[in-house]
Amino acid sequence: MKYYLSITIAALFSCYGCEQSAKPHTDDPYALADTADYKLTQTLQGQGGVYLKTEVYTHKKDTSRSYVKVFNYNQQIAAVQFYKREKKDGPTITYNEKGQRQLGTYYRNDTMIDMHPFNQ
Repeated sequence: MKYYLSITIAALFSCYGCEQSAKPHTDDPYALADTADYKLTQTLQGQGGVYLKTEVYTHKKDTSRSYVKVFNYNQQIAAVQFYKREKKDGPTITYNEKGQRQLGTYYRNDTMIDMHPFNQ
């Protein structure tokens, strides 16, 4: 009986380990890991403003979710912002002129709940 219990426990730990390595997990709310479920639905030109263009991405299954990518005139990313039903919901990341993450702000239902400067 001890032998079967030992094998069962070993098998459970083995399965748990496989599951953990099969899907990457991060606790970083600014990782932008889930953007694969979105598709480009609209591109807006800057119209003489401070940005060259804005790309709008909509979630493939939940169309109430979207995010935008904003590009500067050097064609580098300037910001990424997530929305749910046209309200800020999720991470907003601004980038410096070198394309490095500068500031992260996290929103839920249009309310800021976290702000995080990134070290350069």
